[in-house]
Amino acid sequence: MNLKFAKSGKTMIYKIIKMTVMSQKDLILNPKNWSRIATLWQRLQQSFRLMVGVPDYQTYVEHMRKHHPDLEAMDPKTFYRHCVDSRYPSAGGGMKKCPC
Repeated sequence: MNLKFAKSGKTMIYKIIKMTVMSQKDLILNPKNWSRIATLWQRLQQSFRLMVGVPDYQTYVEHMRKHHPDLEAMDPKTFYRHCVDSRYPSAGGGMKKCPC
C-alpha cells in the first residue's frame, strides 16, 4: 500500500498555510482584521472538533440556557468526556465504534 500522500500530507498542509499567510501578510498584520482572524480561528477549531465527533461546548451552553434554563450545564471537561463516551461506548465489553 502506497502512503506517500499520507506521509507528505502534513508538509503539504504546512506549505499551503505558509503560502496563504505570506500572500495575505498586509491583511493579516492589519489590526483592523485581528477580530476577523480570531473568529476564523474559532470556527476552524469548531470544524475540526465536529470532524472528529466532538460538538462545540459554547453551542451546548447556549442550547442549555435557551431550552433548559432550569438545568445546570456540564463543565467543559465533563462535556468532552460525555461526548467521547457517547461516541465510543465501551461499557458491556462491546465497542461499537473503533476509536482509531
